[in-house]
Amino acid sequence: MESMQTLTDTGTVLRERSAEFRDAVQQRLYQEVLESRQVFPISLRHTHLELADACAWVLERTPATGAVPAEVLDRLRDLGRDHRRHGFPADIYPAFAGALSHGLHSLGIPHADAASRALDTVCAVMASAAREADREGVAPAYSAEVLGVQRRTRHISVVRLEAGVPIAYRAGQHLPVTTSYLPGVWRMFSPALPTNDFGQLEFHIRQLEGSDISQLLATPKAGDYWLFGQPRGTLEVTGERDVLMIAHGTGLAPLRAMLFDMLAWEHRPRVHLFVAAEYPGELYDLMGLWNLAIVSHWLSVVPVVEHTKDAWWVGATESSRAPYGLHLQQTGQVGELVASYGAWADRDVLVVGDAEKVRATVDKLIAGGTPREQIQAEAWENTDDWPSQDGE
Repeated sequence: MESMQTLTDTGTVLRERSAEFRDAVQQRLYQEVLESRQVFPISLRHTHLELADACAWVLERTPATGAVPAEVLDRLRDLGRDHRRHGFPADIYPAFAGALSHGLHSLGIPHADAASRALDTVCAVMASAAREADREGVAPAYSAEVLGVQRRTRHISVVRLEAGVPIAYRAGQHLPVTTSYLPGVWRMFSPALPTNDFGQLEFHIRQLEGSDISQLLATPKAGDYWLFGQPRGTLEVTGERDVLMIAHGTGLAPLRAMLFDMLAWEHRPRVHLFVAAEYPGELYDLMGLWNLAIVSHWLSVVPVVEHTKDAWWVGATESSRAPYGLHLQQTGQVGELVASYGAWADRDVLVVGDAEKVRATVDKLIAGGTPREQIQAEAWENTDDWPSQDGE
């Protein structure tokens, strides 16, 4: 137990000195591999933002010997296959391992030798996974053309694209996304449609205040091209139980993809979907959900808002106004409301959206008797459960 605490302390220091560690690693890597600098934007403030957290996540699960556990390495193999989207060959990993070691030692990080041994192993495993994916002919990335953008509220856009070929992912997963005008800057978004033969994609994107990146991604032009990496995420519906879904804001996207995927199932579970927003006008896909519910007897949709009237800035559209026939709109905190119906012990429960709201909802469900092991939660801004499964 003490040995685990040793590298846990190392991870804690890395998180506290995240920016310093990232800068030290970047500087050494760009000195050793000059061409690596070309794939990143002129400003580096948006690159490698998760580097320290990623390393900390590994070290917090690794004993002082530096022997990385097998279950951690399995997750990192997936990451090695995914990171080919950056355009780096597997041969760069030894230099990257050296840069990580330099960052640890130059900052005087505790137990830097043991941490370096662990990260050397990580880099070797990721390099091996990348080479294996190349041999198997797995595409490192996909591109798709923007077909159109629809503004659903002042801050939420629906972006539709087409790749022309199927993109492999499971409904409920998310994809790393970048564009030609954001080189080296990747953000995670969940497709709101299941995979299909034409590679048609739909993303629901909220513009975050003060974020130039989210603004650019929410307002592309028809004809722009986006690039996608390998899918991530573990949300699933087994079909063995009925399902409770709770969507906070654009957390609706992966759940919507799962609902459309279920249309092709022979036997579908009953699904209760609670769609939550602060204001009625932010229920940006309510009309579409109503259209889906009227042809899907197994689906029940309940809109929940915290305020009964829109703020002046919401910018609601017809998409947020469902006709009579949909469940009456509820008012309150969605976690409290759903928990008031009792324990959902016989359901698979999926909660997706903003981290703070997701945590509050999960806490209410557990307090109400819903078993924690039946709840799948995905938050846009996770805490230390790297890699974060977020939009931005």
